[in-house]
Amino acid sequence: MSADFYLISIGLGLFASLIYWGIKNKPQIKSHGIILLILLLVFGMESAGSYTAARRINNALLYNIGWVHLESLLLILYFYSLEQSHQLKTGIRWMTVVIFLWGILNSLLYQDMTNTFQYFSFLPFALFIIGLTGLFLYRILNLKLYPDKNLVQIPHFWITCSILFFYVEAIVLFGTYQFYPSVVVAHVDIFFSFNRFLAGLMYLTFGLSYFIPLFINKRASKAY
Repeated sequence: MSADFYLISIGLGLFASLIYWGIKNKPQIKSHGIILLILLLVFGMESAGSYTAARRINNALLYNIGWVHLESLLLILYFYSLEQSHQLKTGIRWMTVVIFLWGILNSLLYQDMTNTFQYFSFLPFALFIIGLTGLFLYRILNLKLYPDKNLVQIPHFWITCSILFFYVEAIVLFGTYQFYPSVVVAHVDIFFSFNRFLAGLMYLTFGLSYFIPLFINKRASKAY
């Protein structure tokens, strides 16, 4: 996926999310507000990233702050907003603090935030987010969450799946780049085009997923 189509995908997701915000379903307003905030952050960050990249300006600081830290924290907050167990919420809070403190330590001692992509800050955030997606999907599939709803009608199911696919790929891609950079550099267009494709699909899903129940309910009403 080209950079232009990537930005268009994010923009469409943001536009769809803003439309839904106008016809908001109040029980989902908190989680949807976080998703909308993520899309606003990403659209601004990627627009700035395209501008700096075109002018060969080092944008490591932009992505370390915007993607590695802020977006990760917002995604954790998204799963936190969906959680109903007080015990698990406490665990999420403590784990987030530990990972965030490690990120600060990594910035001070190992990977300079202004010069290089902070893979060792990204990795624990990403693993924790993947763990939260796995837990959420397990509980949905075992009918511990939303037992009275059709699986495809749950917006959070689609959002969680898209997060899972993207973050698994991102760990592998940026891990390979961290430890075997020559492999990625040799096929940089293929690897990063695929990365943008999954990221664009994820952000588009963020915006469109809330419309799925409305669409399915409308089709079901027409069937009768």
